[in-house]
Amino acid sequence: MAIGSTVIFKGEKYKVIWLYDNGTCEIKKNDSLGQVELVRLSQLKTFEKTISSY
Repeated sequence: MAIGSTVIFKGEKYKVIWLYDNGTCEIKKNDSLGQVELVRLSQLKTFEKTISSY
C-alpha cells in the first residue's frame, strides 16, 4: 500500500494520505467534506481497478 492508493473502509472509498510505522494510516473520504480518519492497515481493503485490453 502506498500514499495515494484508493482503499475500501466500511464499504466506502477512501484515499490514503499518510502511512505510519506503527501499522496505522490516515485516510480521506472521497467527498466534499474531506474528513480524515486514523485507522489500522488491517481494517482496509485495497481497491483494485480492472484494466481491460482491447
